Amino acid sequence: MTLRQIMATFRRRWLTIVVSVVVAVGAAAAYSFVQTPSYQSSALVQFALPAATGTGVNPLTLPSPIDELTANATQVRAAGILHDASPALSASQVTGSVDPNTGALTVTATAESPSRSQAVAQAYAQAVVDATAIYAQARVDKYTAAIAALTNQIAVLQAKPGAALDPLVAAQVTSVTGQIAALQTAQSNIQFGEPYASVQVPASPGAPTGLSKSKLGIIGLLAGLIAGCGLALARDELDDRVRDAPDIETMMEGPLLGELPQDREVRSGQVSIALVQAPQSYLAEAVRDLRTSLRVLLADTPSPLLMVTSPQAGDGKTFVTSNLAAAWALTGSRVIVVSADFRRPRLEDTLGVEASELPGLSDLIRSNWKHADAEPSETPSDSPRTGRPGPTAVPGGDLRLSDLLVETGIEGLRLLPVGLQMDNPSELFGGPGMRPVLDQLRDAADIVLLDTPPVLATPDAAILGSQCDGAILVASKGKTDRGDLERTAHRLHAVECLLLGLVLNKVRGGSGDAYQAYAYRS
Repeated sequence: MTLRQIMATFRRRWLTIVVSVVVAVGAAAAYSFVQTPSYQSSALVQFALPAATGTGVNPLTLPSPIDELTANATQVRAAGILHDASPALSASQVTGSVDPNTGALTVTATAESPSRSQAVAQAYAQAVVDATAIYAQARVDKYTAAIAALTNQIAVLQAKPGAALDPLVAAQVTSVTGQIAALQTAQSNIQFGEPYASVQVPASPGAPTGLSKSKLGIIGLLAGLIAGCGLALARDELDDRVRDAPDIETMMEGPLLGELPQDREVRSGQVSIALVQAPQSYLAEAVRDLRTSLRVLLADTPSPLLMVTSPQAGDGKTFVTSNLAAAWALTGSRVIVVSADFRRPRLEDTLGVEASELPGLSDLIRSNWKHADAEPSETPSDSPRTGRPGPTAVPGGDLRLSDLLVETGIEGLRLLPVGLQMDNPSELFGGPGMRPVLDQLRDAADIVLLDTPPVLATPDAAILGSQCDGAILVASKGKTDRGDLERTAHRLHAVECLLLGLVLNKVRGGSGDAYQAYAYRS
C-alpha cells in the first residue's frame, strides 16, 4: 500500500479515526477524574563510619539500612511519631533505596496529600536514625557489662589468701586486665563515632506523582490517533466494497467510463434528469463526460444497441440509463430508451411518463413470436409483481414499434414502455420474438439504451446481453461488493456480451468539486 493509498484510506475512514480519538480522550479524562491523587516526599539519611583506631579494627558493624527501615521496631517507632494507631498503614506508604557509593538511605513516602507524605518520610527517616543510635548504645552497654564482669573477676582473684605472692594469680590478673583494656578501647571507639546516622536532607512537602490531566489528555489523543488509524486501515483492508478506479479495472478487465457524483437534489427526488433540470451541475457535466467516453468507444458501431445493468438492485442503473439517454438526445441524435426490467420497471417514473396502461416491449415481443405454441391464448391476469393491471383486450395482429413509442418531452428521446404482458420475462427475452424487436429498434434510432434487471438477481440481463452490441455496468461506490462485480463481469463474458466498462455511481466529493467551482463560479 502506497502513502497516497494510506492517506486516501484515512480520508475515507475519518469518522473511525475521530470516534477512536474521542473515546480515548474521554477514557483518559474519566481516569483523571476518578484516580486518587498522590504525592511523594523523600528524606535522606546519611550513615557515618566509626573513627579509625590504631589497630584498624572496626568496632561496630551497622545492619543493612533497608533491613533497619523495614524492621518492625522501626515501623512501630515511626507510627508513634505520626501518632498512627496502625504501623502497617504508614509502612505501606514507604519505600527505601541505598546509594551504593555513599551508603546513604533515601526514604520515600507516597500519600494522598503533600503534608502527609512529608510527615511519613520524615518520621521513618528519624525512626531509622533512632534505631541506629539504639543499636550503637546496645553495643556500648554490652561492653560496659563485660568490663564490669572482668573487673569483678580481678577483685575475686586478688581477694584470695596469698594472692599477692601467688605467681599464677598474678598472671590471671594480668590477662584479665588486658581484656578489660581491649574492651575499653572498643567501647571508646564506638562512643567516639557517634552519631552513626543523621537526617542529612529532611523531607519537604510532597510533589504530585503520576500523570497530570494534561499529560493524560495528550496520551489519550495519541493513543486514539494510533488506534483510529489502525482501525481505519484494518476496516479498509477487510472492506470488500468497490472504491477506486484501479481496483475496478483490475477486477473487470475493462475501463472506468465515468464517475457520477452523489447529488443531494437527486436523493431528495427534486432532480431525476440532470441535463434538463440542473444542466450546470457537476452531475450533468459528469453525464456528458460519460456520453463522450461511450461515443469514442462506439465510433465504429452504427446505431449501437446497449444494455445498462448492475450487479444488484439499488446501484442506480435506471437513473444512469435515463440521464445518458437524455444527454445523447440533446446532441441531436435519435434515441430510444427501452424499459426492459419486467420485474421492477422504474424507467417510466424516472422520465416522468405515465405508461402503466400502454402496451410496450413485452407486447411487441409476443407479437413477433413465430412459434404458435408460445402464442398467448388467454388474457393475462393482473401481475402480482408489478401491480400493473392486464389489458382488457390483448392487441391483435402485428404491433408496430412506431405505434408503441412514447414521447418523453425531451426532443429526440422516445421511450418504449415495459408493456402489459410481463409474465415469464426470461422466456420472452430468450424466445424468437426478441431478435425482430431489437432489429426494429436499431432501424428506428441512432442509439438504443435498454434498462435491464440486475445481472445477479435474474437471468434476464444475461439473455439480453448476448443480443446487444455491448453492456454498461453500473456500480455504487462504497456499496457494491467487489465479489458481486467480478461475478457480474464473468457472467456477461460467459454469454459473450461485450462489457464496455463501468460507471461508478454515487461518488462522494472528488476532483469534480473543484471543477464545478471553477466552471460555474458567478
